[in-house]
Amino acid sequence: MVSRPRRIALASALLAGTPVGLAAGAQIALRDIGAEAGLDFRHHRGARGAWHPVETMGSGVAVFDYDGDGALDLFLVEGGEAPGAGRPPARVGALYQGDGSGRFRDRSAAAGFGEPAPTEGYGMGVVAADADADGDPDLFVSRAGRDLFYENRGDGTFALREVGLEGGGWSAGAALSDLDRDGDLDLYVTRYLDWSARNNPECARTVAGERVRSYCLPDAFSGAPDLLYENLGDGSFRETGETAGIALPTGKGLGVLAGDWIGDPLPDLLVANDTTPNFLFENLGGLRFAERGLPAGVAYDGDGNALAGMGVAAADLEPDGDLDLVVTNFQGEPNTLHVADRHGVFRDFSFLGGVGRPSLARLGFGVVFEDLDLDGRPDLCIANGHVLPNADILFPGSTYRQEDLCFANRGGRFEPIPLDLPPAVGRGLAVGDFDRDGRPDLVVSRSGGPAGLLRNESPLRPSAALRLVGRSSPRDGTGAMIRARRGERESLSLVTAGSSYLSTSAREVLVAVPVGETTVAVIEWPSGEEQEIGALATGPFVVIEGVGVLPVPGR
Repeated sequence: MVSRPRRIALASALLAGTPVGLAAGAQIALRDIGAEAGLDFRHHRGARGAWHPVETMGSGVAVFDYDGDGALDLFLVEGGEAPGAGRPPARVGALYQGDGSGRFRDRSAAAGFGEPAPTEGYGMGVVAADADADGDPDLFVSRAGRDLFYENRGDGTFALREVGLEGGGWSAGAALSDLDRDGDLDLYVTRYLDWSARNNPECARTVAGERVRSYCLPDAFSGAPDLLYENLGDGSFRETGETAGIALPTGKGLGVLAGDWIGDPLPDLLVANDTTPNFLFENLGGLRFAERGLPAGVAYDGDGNALAGMGVAAADLEPDGDLDLVVTNFQGEPNTLHVADRHGVFRDFSFLGGVGRPSLARLGFGVVFEDLDLDGRPDLCIANGHVLPNADILFPGSTYRQEDLCFANRGGRFEPIPLDLPPAVGRGLAVGDFDRDGRPDLVVSRSGGPAGLLRNESPLRPSAALRLVGRSSPRDGTGAMIRARRGERESLSLVTAGSSYLSTSAREVLVAVPVGETTVAVIEWPSGEEQEIGALATGPFVVIEGVGVLPVPGR
């Protein structure tokens, strides 16, 4: 933690529009290599003229190592057919196996995802994590319809399991975290709108004297209470949202992120709501929560407006030892950058931090903080795309396909950087080092279009890749925080299972290791144990809770 005067100095510099400690940053360069890398997935919206709103809100992507070979793999959620529309369901999604060089092959059929879904439903989000603590990551797929849990059997295949996920309705984002600190992962699921094929009103606008139909926006529907599933430790879950205090009927939840926003250090929950105030659920212990988004400063923007929240991400931007937040919003609204003034209290720095104005012309969905140029500071990337295919008619000056947006962190202020990417209808966004060159890459899912694999071609700088293995904590390290210290400078990384928009990033954390400086890493495990690694070297390592650090051979 830095001293209070340091916080005041940073705030003063932001107010003056001057970067703090600005250093010449390397140019960030991303190139879409999806087609040449073998990633031939194309999302199907299932739109057939009935204007079901589920057709425009999906879907997410997971970055994870499903087969334990050290190379990152991908799971992309399929959209398919709206529930209640009377058509056979589509497959749940597609699994792509990575070879560690940045190339992929479709292994959906071999892994158990080649056939149509067992029940009707429209695919939304995916969380990949070791929910049953057997050493390999499982998959939870949220849907408008019945949610699905796939157990990783450890032999390259997945099996659909009945584990007590009976919530139903329109599920959207999800996050796994050890919310009750008993060593296993509990599941939070946002629910979006009280929509069904029977409750599908006709929405239209009058343009040049003619009535133009399109998808209904969220104000045409009521919200639905979110769900909280307690992990019972035997491979099953029990829904406890009502007794936990999170089953509020006013939310229209999309993105969700678990992390310690209060500083106690129990994991709290941030929920991005679409057109209603965002939630910040403070963890009171014992799987009980109190909603305090308003006093925390994240329910509304700095002008007191409830915005149309989509995706969420966290990073320590100042850095001062606690996590700051970003929420992506609808076109015409700024993506909101909530900087932690102190534990549990945030201020809106969207415009002062350089994020607000460039985002007004775009509709933001997936979002990640990641140190793309490996200078020790988290950069910011956002996947954009409208929800209305005829947005150019209904909102003159708007477009359906939009350009994604990245910002370089220049030491206290974000600077937009050009991306040589065509406009698309971006939704999910996740991060992982697919070619194992020490630079973080990105994957983006696109509604009704091909997925993108954005290879990081920024100048190479040395980094360490840390993969955590818990013992008292969740086995895959979910919920741990990694503090990397270089003299008086510090960076903070949170290991999450579910973030951005409907997506999951890799659990392997890349830490910049500058030449000529000693970088010391401290792991704060969910169990409460702190583990100091010592001076980090370049390369991949496995960190075992309470034991030590092992280099990864053959990498």
